Amino acid sequence: MSFAERCLAALAAALLLLARWSATAEAGAAPPRPIFTVAPLAQPVLVRQEVLGRGETLGQLLNRLGVSSQELPAWLAAVQGHLDPHSVPVGLAGESVIDVHGTVRSVRLKPSWRVTVVADRSGDTVIARREDQPVEREMVVVRGAVRSSLFDAVASSGESETLALELADLFQWDIDFNREVRAGDTFAMLIERLKAGGRTVGYGPVVAANYVNRGKTFSAVRYAVGGGRPNFYDEHGGPLRKQFLRAPLKFSRITSRYSMARLHPILGVRLPHWGTDYGAPVGTPVMATADGVVASAGWNGGGGNAVELRHAGGYVTTYMHLSRFATGIRPGARVEQGQVIGYVGATGLATGPHLDYRVTQNGRHLNPLGVGKEPAPPLPRGELPAFTAWAARVLPFLGNVGPLESERIATLTTNAPVPLHG
Repeated sequence: MSFAERCLAALAAALLLLARWSATAEAGAAPPRPIFTVAPLAQPVLVRQEVLGRGETLGQLLNRLGVSSQELPAWLAAVQGHLDPHSVPVGLAGESVIDVHGTVRSVRLKPSWRVTVVADRSGDTVIARREDQPVEREMVVVRGAVRSSLFDAVASSGESETLALELADLFQWDIDFNREVRAGDTFAMLIERLKAGGRTVGYGPVVAANYVNRGKTFSAVRYAVGGGRPNFYDEHGGPLRKQFLRAPLKFSRITSRYSMARLHPILGVRLPHWGTDYGAPVGTPVMATADGVVASAGWNGGGGNAVELRHAGGYVTTYMHLSRFATGIRPGARVEQGQVIGYVGATGLATGPHLDYRVTQNGRHLNPLGVGKEPAPPLPRGELPAFTAWAARVLPFLGNVGPLESERIATLTTNAPVPLHG
């Protein structure tokens, strides 16, 4: 073996020994620590939110939320066990989660604050469930004072403006909220407040209320005779309900009054104006001022779209210049006091949107602002002691403000003649 060959053999042997030593050393040593770790990136998703529009179907809403026409039957079948697709409310809120491939992974449908229907994709199927919103109930007294309007007064008390409508409904026979509300008026309501997720979501029935209008106090107490339908009475047991409402609109302004010689705004001549005009935006609901039967509903020449109702006692009321009629308003149909029969418009001889409201009795025109103040049937005489005792229990609560303590609620709910919860 030459010298060069012996040198190469020695070098190979040395490298072999070095490799074995390194392997032994590494086997006994701890593995190296990583300097930092990187979590796998989450797949991005798209959240889409839509609201069910008027005349729209649940399928159309799901389609706008990203559900394809091919998959729509499966999603509809999953949710209809918890939600009737044929009676979903306008305004139903929907939310979907869509992955990077454009596939809908889940859908949340909220028909009301009380419930949410959740549908999730699981492989090739869709599984839905119902989630009920926990509700907190508390009896409260809401108080306020009018500075500019009843709506502002209720909002300033920290409550929903829907309570202004409740007050207007309660006292509409005694107070014309279109023209008789004054700065300095005050109100108080004993009512159940419903909360979900830390916010007010609704109210139960009004238990008792009062409204002080220009120094005169009007009271309302909810009471039912023998488990029947509850009605509202004043502190003496007199019914609040009268034969006629004070006005056919909840909130508006009087733009023209009953007159024997009004200058007609279009014809330019003086003619009798047999009604009262209420200015209001197009689409404002118009209510029947008394129980009755529809005598006519259609075009009435210069009166435009009009509804005529016949009532007990020979009374007839007419509602003119409507933009449209409410569903079911046709000759022969029965209507109840407060029922919506049409919507404000400017049809016929009208310079702007308003309601021309007229009243006759046995063919003779009457001033609408002064008719039908006769009360509904009073409480039976034998019921007055029980009502008086109940009124004495609930009306003093109106002197408080805010939530009631549990002890006071217990005294209120014991043997209550009406349900206190909504």
